[in-house]
Amino acid sequence: MPTIEISESLFAKLQKLAVPLVDTPVTVIQRLLNSYEAETGQAVASAGQNGPQAQRRAQPLSESEPGKVPSLRHTRILTAEFAGRKADGWNSLVHVAHIEAVQRLGSVEAVRRISTGKMMLGHANSERAKAGYRYVAEINACIQNVDADHAWSNTFRLAKALKVPVEVELEWLDKREAALPGKTARLLWKPKDDSSSR
Repeated sequence: MPTIEISESLFAKLQKLAVPLVDTPVTVIQRLLNSYEAETGQAVASAGQNGPQAQRRAQPLSESEPGKVPSLRHTRILTAEFAGRKADGWNSLVHVAHIEAVQRLGSVEAVRRISTGKMMLGHANSERAKAGYRYVAEINACIQNVDADHAWSNTFRLAKALKVPVEVELEWLDKREAALPGKTARLLWKPKDDSSSR
C-alpha cells in the first residue's frame, strides 16, 4: 500500500472533518473524494477493496463522459442492465442493447444508422465468423465482438439515442496492466425523462 506524508496543517484540517472514534484519515479522504466525484459527475472506481465493505458509488454520466471513464481494459462485468435487459459480459451487453434497439426502431437497418458496432443480417459465413462476428437470434443478425472500451462506448451511445437507462457494475482484474487493479465501479446513465424506459 502506498504511503504519503502530509503537513501538520493539512492533517489538522482532516481532523476537523473527522467523526471522532469513527473516521480515520483514509475515510475522511474517501469522503472528500466522493464529494468531489458527485460534484463533477465523474464515475470512478471506489477506493475500497472488493468484498462486503467495498463502497460502490454510482455517479451519473453526462453526455461527454465516456471519455472520462478510466480504461476498461482488463475488466469484467459483475452486473449490467440496459433498459431492463440483463447482461453478463461486455459483448452480452452490446447484444442486449442491439436487441432493444431493433425492438424499438423496428429494423436492423435502422439500428445500423445509430450504432458504431459492425452488424450484418443473417448468419455469419466462415470468414465473418473468423472475424469475431456472433449470431444474435433475437434479431437474426450478427454483431462483431469488441473490447470493453468499445462495448461501453457503443452501449452508452445507444442508450442516449433510445433514451433508456444503462447501468454496469464492473471490476478491474488484479493485473498490473489494468487501470485500477482490483477496484470496482458502477457506470450509470439515465435519461432526464425516464418515462420511455421499461
